Amino acid sequence: MDTLGAWLSNISWPLVSRVLTSLGFGYVTYTGADSAIGAALDAAKNAFTGLGPTIANLFAMAGFFDYMAITSGGIVSGLAWMTMKHLALRTS
Repeated sequence: MDTLGAWLSNISWPLVSRVLTSLGFGYVTYTGADSAIGAALDAAKNAFTGLGPTIANLFAMAGFFDYMAITSGGIVSGLAWMTMKHLALRTS
């Protein structure tokens, strides 16, 4: 029975190590990109603090802040799909 257990662990360990490595790199990449986009959004919001309230209201009515949020969400979701594509098992 020890031989069967050792044989199964020898067969499964390369697959398990590849999956865990892929998950680790994917998580680090996603977290890094999410924090970078969050920092860019915060910097953009801070850049608008010097504007007058009239200009800020004009940007808000034009939907500029919604545009920034939707664009950053699209970038993060695109990165998530790319990461999931790399993690998928390929049959061919």
